Amino acid sequence: MSDRTAGMLAGITILDLSLFVAGPFGSMILADLGAEVIKIEPIEGDPVRASRMGPQLRGENAQFQSYNRNKKGICLNLKDARGRELFLELVKGADVVFDNFRPGVLARLGIDHASLAPVNPRIVSVSVSAFGQDGPLAKSPGYDIIVQAMGGGMCLTGDARSGPAHIPFHLGDTAGGMYAAIAILGAIIERNRTGAGRALDIALLDAQIGLMGDEVTYFHASGKVPPPHGSGHPLLSAYRAFATADAPLVVAAVGVEKFWCQFAIAIGRPELIDDPRFADNHLRVANRCALDPLLETVLITRTREEWLRIFASADVPAAAVSDIAAALAHPQVQFRQMVAEMELQDGSRAFVARTPIRGSGQAPHEARAAPTLGEHTRSVLQERLELDTARIDALYEQGVVG
Repeated sequence: MSDRTAGMLAGITILDLSLFVAGPFGSMILADLGAEVIKIEPIEGDPVRASRMGPQLRGENAQFQSYNRNKKGICLNLKDARGRELFLELVKGADVVFDNFRPGVLARLGIDHASLAPVNPRIVSVSVSAFGQDGPLAKSPGYDIIVQAMGGGMCLTGDARSGPAHIPFHLGDTAGGMYAAIAILGAIIERNRTGAGRALDIALLDAQIGLMGDEVTYFHASGKVPPPHGSGHPLLSAYRAFATADAPLVVAAVGVEKFWCQFAIAIGRPELIDDPRFADNHLRVANRCALDPLLETVLITRTREEWLRIFASADVPAAAVSDIAAALAHPQVQFRQMVAEMELQDGSRAFVARTPIRGSGQAPHEARAAPTLGEHTRSVLQERLELDTARIDALYEQGVVG
């Protein structure tokens, strides 16, 4: 065990059947925390490997490196009876089976939780799907943008002029994967107490509703459908993006009144503090139509960097609206080492965003390249199932493993 997580999840073995983004993202979090994650792919591999949509690394889609680092990888034909037998043997020594198939697929293969529990009563099974294991849409296809649209979030992004905006960093998928990782940790703690595993059902649409948080509460409390939020929030002011002389920034002069007062002084308009229209956040929101043009007129007079220096000196919460290059180059992000560089099996390099979990004073986890297709098939079968070379060679020849 390396020092990447000081063994936070050392000794936990996860059989990862998931493909694409949602499941691999969730299992990657657990791999980063020290679990042994064995990615079990069909003989042809995770479809993301072969996708030509986007830059390539190691002859595969670069996205594959984003969500499959720190895992072992084997190929196993689960449609073959012998492949299923090998899988069930692996289940005996595992803690978790993780999948993101459509509901019903595992039952047809004979590897759903009801089939696994007699083999290993301690096994935790987690299934991530678009809409969950039951309900009117249970077996319907669903993707990231579908659940973002259905979950209400897309009607809050964008503005009235531009229309709804999709959050492009896979929020529909990654939120589901993150909830799955949390659920797995809870189920393992419960199992360690009771001795029994359980099946977990994580729906991407449910995750989107869960993320809505106070929007759900506000809607029921007010009876009003909230409007698009644009770059700010309809219940907060001054709290949005503003144009400057050269590039946009955001200001968050809310939360406590001292920030509003410091902001007003910093922009050279201290009289706003005593203006009865803007005496508190509630009034500033009610009088937004008067306040926003006034602030826009002031902020456009200086460059973004000039304002950021002024606001930093005045202890006003503010930030540049950064593109990806600027975000990754920010000194705080660099200091926290949130981007990891990995050497791939062909000698090339890849950069990935780290999981933002570490112990106090501890270096961030190391990042190992995602496995090549079937890279660890032979070693896993030898080490975990104690199969000899001749038996494994025969399984290769028969197309059971790859």
